[in-house]
Amino acid sequence: MKLVKELSVALFLAMVLLGTYSLVPFLDIPPKKTAQIPVFQNQDFCFSVLPLQIFQSWILEQQLESKDVTVQEKIRQLVQQMKSKQNPVLEDFTFDVHGAVAFYQLEEPQNPFSCIYLAGHGQQKGWLNEQYYGIESGMFFIPEKLSIAQQNYFEKSIQQMRLQNKTFQARQHLFELKDQTYKLLWEEHAFSLILPPKADESIRKLVPNGFHISTPVALSNLGPSFRFLETVHACSINYYGALLNDEQALVLDFETLLTFKNAKARANFVKECKQNFANWQWAPNFVRVNDAIYAIKEEGQNHLYICSKPKEYIKNGVIKTQSNTFPIVCAGEPTLLTKLDNAGWAAAILELFPIYRGISDFSARTAHVSTVGNTIKWELKKDYFAAGEFLKLISSALE
Repeated sequence: MKLVKELSVALFLAMVLLGTYSLVPFLDIPPKKTAQIPVFQNQDFCFSVLPLQIFQSWILEQQLESKDVTVQEKIRQLVQQMKSKQNPVLEDFTFDVHGAVAFYQLEEPQNPFSCIYLAGHGQQKGWLNEQYYGIESGMFFIPEKLSIAQQNYFEKSIQQMRLQNKTFQARQHLFELKDQTYKLLWEEHAFSLILPPKADESIRKLVPNGFHISTPVALSNLGPSFRFLETVHACSINYYGALLNDEQALVLDFETLLTFKNAKARANFVKECKQNFANWQWAPNFVRVNDAIYAIKEEGQNHLYICSKPKEYIKNGVIKTQSNTFPIVCAGEPTLLTKLDNAGWAAAILELFPIYRGISDFSARTAHVSTVGNTIKWELKKDYFAAGEFLKLISSALE
């Protein structure tokens, strides 16, 4: 979620900076265009776009096909926020409307952190304040405050950085994660994520059911109470929704298979869970959380299975799993993400939160989510356009 929010911030910065320009003269650009982006030796993740290309695609689609009044209002609000929040650090900075925006995760040995690159000129070189760093071709924005060690590490990374030409397409984006290349296709009514070649070894996952996602996990820089989550190597989840019980306590309906590097890492995970959440009622095979009981079962040497309904999800001591070599699988019914039965008055309270409304609306407008071979496809209903719905979702996340 943190990564998604920071990516949204990157796109938001690009959009509002572009929104300060008259876009009409810039709409006549080729479908493929080359621009420079920084490349770090120690980058763990990199996602880059040409905002002008995306704007061109969005605006033409909006004016000729979609004509969604809500999208027009969201764009107006984003631009207005930029104009009303003057940032003195950006006074001398001129955003290159033909330049790239890139998001990075840098693998600092102790505390990895992220940064966002904006192409432009006019700024001084070096630290402009604790969150902005200028280089000759543009500026870096760091979403979170860095420690002294992280600042020093970033400065050394800048010295070893190089600029690289990259060819961009408006509706096709390549990004790098752990030295693997992924391709995101931005279609008219859908998103498609094409995964890299198969892994060398099979990965154990749950058989997809409900709303399913299986993915490697590389969490870092978490707070003390949640640092134990950094030991999880991969997870596979089937989510079926939630309800409020008779005591108005939240009860989740799910099953998850967590993967660790070895049995010792799994044992430390369980131990730290018990230490950090001592108010939960722990037993060898289950944990009670706010009157909800979740079963816990060790699987093999390096897996941990947790579920809400063991009688339903565990048959004769066996859980339904499968193995394949694709690292990420996503499928099922996304409306389950915001399903809350027996909610009563709580449902009205939830509707007050923009992010809940945004996810609820986005999932309700989804027709199908599937993984076929090495392609994950999130397809919207035919009356909804992917670009506009995504804009609504990120604007809700930023409210």
